[in-house]
Amino acid sequence: MTHLIAICGGSGSGKTFISRALRDNLPCPTAILSYDSYYRDQGHLPVEARDLLNYDDPAMLDEELLLAHLAALREGKTIDIPQYDFATHTREQVTRPFSPKDIVIVEGIMVMQLPKDTYDYVIYVDAESDVRLARRLQRDLTQRGRTAEGVIKQYLSSVKPMHLKYVEPAKQKADFVFENDDNDGIDEKQMTALLSDIKEKLFH
Repeated sequence: MTHLIAICGGSGSGKTFISRALRDNLPCPTAILSYDSYYRDQGHLPVEARDLLNYDDPAMLDEELLLAHLAALREGKTIDIPQYDFATHTREQVTRPFSPKDIVIVEGIMVMQLPKDTYDYVIYVDAESDVRLARRLQRDLTQRGRTAEGVIKQYLSSVKPMHLKYVEPAKQKADFVFENDDNDGIDEKQMTALLSDIKEKLFH
C-alpha cells in the first residue's frame, strides 16, 4: 500500500530540501512527486501573454490530473508525469514514468489546495519571508532563466499575496511544522521528531 505524505510551504521555504532529507531517512522505499510538474501548458498563448499570468494562483495547476495520478499510485499503478518547462511555461512532449513506492512524498506550494484527506500525513515547511525571497531569487536566476528584476516583481505582485491567501493557512492543518530558516544543513532534532511522528501515525 502506498502512503501519501504532503510537504507544503512557501516558495523558497525548503520543501525540496526537506523532502529529499525525509526520503533519505525513511526506512522504506520512498519517492518524491513534485506538484510543480503539473503546471498547465500555456503554449497556446503568445510568449508575452504567458509572462503576464499569475503562476502563484492554484488555478494554474492541473489539480484534476494530480488527483487522478495519486489515486492511481494508491492502486499500485505507474503514472506518467508531465515535464514542465518553467522558462517557456509549456509542457514538453515527453512524460516521465513514476512507479508507486511504500511512501510517496507529494511536495509543492499548493498541495494543500487539495482536500487534506488526499494525504495520510501533512508537513508544513516554515521559513521567514526574507529567507524565502533570497532562496527563490537564487534558484530562479540559476535554474529557471529569470532576471533579478523579474523575480522580485513577481514576488511582490503575486507570490507574496498568494502565499498569504492560499499557502500560509495550510500551516494550521499540518501534522508537523518544520522550521527551516537556517541554511547550514538539516536540523537533526526536528528530523528525528518528524520521523518518530510519521512512524507512530502511519506504521503503528
